[in-house]
Amino acid sequence: MNIEQLENIVEVTKTKSLAIASKNLHITQSAISQSISKLEKELGVKLFTRSRSGTIPTLEGQIIIQKAFEIIKNIEEIRVEAQNQSNNQEGEIRIVTIPIAMDSLVKMISSLIKDYPKVKFEISESGSNEIMNSINENKVDLGLIAIEKDSFVKEKGINFEPFLEGEIVVGVGKNSPLATRKSITPQEMLDYPYVVYNEVYNREFLEHFSKTVGPVQILFTTNNVSAILNALEDDIAITVGYDFSFFNAPAVSNGDIVTLEIKNYEQQPIVLGWVKSEKLKNSQFYRYFIDRLIQAFEEANLYKW
Repeated sequence: MNIEQLENIVEVTKTKSLAIASKNLHITQSAISQSISKLEKELGVKLFTRSRSGTIPTLEGQIIIQKAFEIIKNIEEIRVEAQNQSNNQEGEIRIVTIPIAMDSLVKMISSLIKDYPKVKFEISESGSNEIMNSINENKVDLGLIAIEKDSFVKEKGINFEPFLEGEIVVGVGKNSPLATRKSITPQEMLDYPYVVYNEVYNREFLEHFSKTVGPVQILFTTNNVSAILNALEDDIAITVGYDFSFFNAPAVSNGDIVTLEIKNYEQQPIVLGWVKSEKLKNSQFYRYFIDRLIQAFEEANLYKW
């Protein structure tokens, strides 16, 4: 038995119709019917009968459905109370992130502002090592860092929570002949010049690639995303970056950039995760914040932990 099943039988009782209830609940009529059948089987009681008047509770079902009404009412009261507490939550949350996660973080904060209108969010960019120092010195509350898998050394008083594992992919413009493909080989990568976002893991990847496969031609390195997009759009270069760095990027969503898997090239996976002080106050609020971001990656089928 679960809340969804109780909501289903309550809505069917209100509307006397599986069709109308399914429309109100935004699920299929078949899903509601199966949900009710499973609940009836679990309880050993037939809850509804069908007649010219519609879908009507049985005598045995009336008692159970009345209790379901009471449960749903209590659940709604809990939700309202939780929302009220959210709206009354005050304070400041200081977050620092590596640059490749900024797009995802900004989108998540925009969503949270609706739930926490009285909370002030402060967000900035920095490198992973600098973020760890800021956590130690209590300059920030939460940090989003990227490190090589299994390389995190636990420091006293700091918690690390990994939630996403990624690998380097190749990004190409929609006008590139590569844009219709899903992957590229290391040898093929040597045929193209590169524009690179100035981030340590991108540089380290290309340095290792040049030593193991062959030297690559780098046109320029920059922190200006627009400059990279223009180079890709004009098809004068390609780029590299971790797959999760492209998450929420408008250029990927609208098709201006296509990402390609690198075939037959062994990589050291990188892990994206949160760091925070064990002494951090208001941990429930931060837990909710972290869970919301993880949920966003799950919905995009990018959660890999």
